[in-house]
Amino acid sequence: MHIKVKQGIDNCYMAHKYEHPGYEEDLCAGLRTLNGDGEPCETCKKCYLYYGHPMWNEEE
Repeated sequence: MHIKVKQGIDNCYMAHKYEHPGYEEDLCAGLRTLNGDGEPCETCKKCYLYYGHPMWNEEE
């Protein structure tokens, strides 16, 4: 995992406000409905560190 990505996730205000989501595919797992279950919250879905962000999933 790139150190800047890890630092970004570890310093995320959402991770501190709720619970740390962990890492998936070297990116943030996303806070899943703010308690660890279900879909990631809308704020996390917009984050560039979220593993499911469209930027990371673009087909080439």
